[in-house]
Amino acid sequence: MKKLIHITIAAIVISVIAPGCKKSFNDLNQNPNKPIAVPPSLLLNGVLYDMYDQPYSDYEKWSQYFIINYDYYGNNRYDFGSGASYFSTLKNVKKMEEEAININSPALNPYEALAKFFKAYFFTKMSLEMGDMPMSEALQGISNLKPVYDPQKLVFQQAFAWLDSANMDMGQMVASGNYILAGDFYFDNDLSKWQKVVNTYRLRLLLHLSLKATDPDLNVKQQFADIIGNPSKYPIMESMDDNLQFQFTYPTNSYPNNPSNFGFDALRYNCSATYVGLLTQLKDPRVFVTSEPAAAIVDGGVSPTSFAAFVGASPGEDLGAMYIKANSGQYSLINRKHYYDTYTAEPSIQIGYPELLFNIAEAINRGWINSGPLGDAEAHYQAGIKASMAYYGIPETGPFNVYFLHPGASLGTYDTYTVNVDFPTYYNQVAVKYSGNDANGLNQILTQRYLALFRHSGLESYFTYRRTGVPTFTTGPGTGNSERIAWRFQYPTSEKTANIENYQATLASQ
Repeated sequence: MKKLIHITIAAIVISVIAPGCKKSFNDLNQNPNKPIAVPPSLLLNGVLYDMYDQPYSDYEKWSQYFIINYDYYGNNRYDFGSGASYFSTLKNVKKMEEEAININSPALNPYEALAKFFKAYFFTKMSLEMGDMPMSEALQGISNLKPVYDPQKLVFQQAFAWLDSANMDMGQMVASGNYILAGDFYFDNDLSKWQKVVNTYRLRLLLHLSLKATDPDLNVKQQFADIIGNPSKYPIMESMDDNLQFQFTYPTNSYPNNPSNFGFDALRYNCSATYVGLLTQLKDPRVFVTSEPAAAIVDGGVSPTSFAAFVGASPGEDLGAMYIKANSGQYSLINRKHYYDTYTAEPSIQIGYPELLFNIAEAINRGWINSGPLGDAEAHYQAGIKASMAYYGIPETGPFNVYFLHPGASLGTYDTYTVNVDFPTYYNQVAVKYSGNDANGLNQILTQRYLALFRHSGLESYFTYRRTGVPTFTTGPGTGNSERIAWRFQYPTSEKTANIENYQATLASQ
């Protein structure tokens, strides 16, 4: 009897509970702490961080701006490993497009337009480093784990198509003013600024193909001319306010050189002779902002504000020899007031107005276009120099205060000097004044472009050297790689294992 009562009670309990249990196994198996949807603005924010190439990285030593003098921190060798992989970022770009539609955005929306730019940006970045790339069959997940490699030419052709489409979409939305964008910390959700970035970046890519300018499929010259010739359809950057730049904010995002790491590495890196040597040869006041005089030279009686006091080390110098010389004060360090004194230092320009001006000047020099928005090649060349100097706070004419860390002192104790700056005097030097649309004029443009990109734009200066040979990169025992500048990066190790057939096929075709 007791047993019967238990069974009856159990039956009642089941009958009460069962009707309310309508969830499937899949529903019950959902993690309530894991989101099933992500706002496109949040994905955009992450993608924007991924496109930032920070200063103070191997990119700077490979561009021969400054170099390591102590082997504990690394070396100056060109023994490249694998290039950067942005496939995870590109997956987020794809997801950003999908989530924009999921929140009922129209097919034409800022996230889809920006996605086209990002795809062009990241695929070409990888291609510039490594060559042929999986693209057309990439980002398909488990449906295709072994994507074929697309030829580099096809990567660039597709990038140009994406950029053209992004420009058209952005132009339409900017004209109507009917769009909603969030998560953009570069331009505070101003799509008109991004449209300028799209077209400015496209001009950069076209110049990367200067050695293929006669290829009818690429149509490099005409593309460049079309953009410059139609500013209403293809707006480009017009001032430093249009720069795509990463603004450092403390404490969330500190400049890579800052008071916290001053004691660890401020003496372990010194300026390269490639960079400082050009500045001193040209009597360029930017050297006073970016560099410091070599202590041993000043101790020998040379004025700290004499260009002769600034000496960089050869990037090819043996690391042991460089360490001894650097620690005895024979080489210039980067300016510790400018770069280490605060946690925010200066914005890091990823795609900027000075570079654009030099790119237009180069195109005019090469005969791709007759003139740009400022006129002839010299006008753009001169404006590019002025924009770069203004970035450092250097006046065109008049006194300019410069600061060097007092020898042996801590941060905050600086020696202050006043130098007189006069841009006309600087510009009218034979080595600086534009010589015309000839080989020497091109060398001048490329040299000033190199100086303007110090600590900016990732590997751009390395890519330009690889394309043009300007400026001259030095080699030696410290270069590694049989004392040669490497021409490209290796493919990621994962490609050698997970995509071996296509990996081997692309190597065989090159």
